[in-house]
Amino acid sequence: MQQLVVDQNLILLDGKPLCFITADGLEQWEAEGTSFKCRYDMITNDGENHGKFRCLYEKDDSQDTYILVESPASPDGFKVILVDHPTDTLH
Repeated sequence: MQQLVVDQNLILLDGKPLCFITADGLEQWEAEGTSFKCRYDMITNDGENHGKFRCLYEKDDSQDTYILVESPASPDGFKVILVDHPTDTLH
């Protein structure tokens, strides 16, 4: 993982767009029996979120990477969910 770039309503990871997933979407994957992996990307810039982690998900049958976001509260955009400490997650 090299570079995460945010441009308006698009997030790129190493030049490839990330898909968005909400907690409800993850619950749906689990209910459907979809296998997926979770990994974490540490924020390394010196802003207020320095040292926090973004949650990234990959389904076993897809090359897409999903970033965990809150359910949209407004049409103006999204908010990436950040965690203080990653946990080991395999589904």
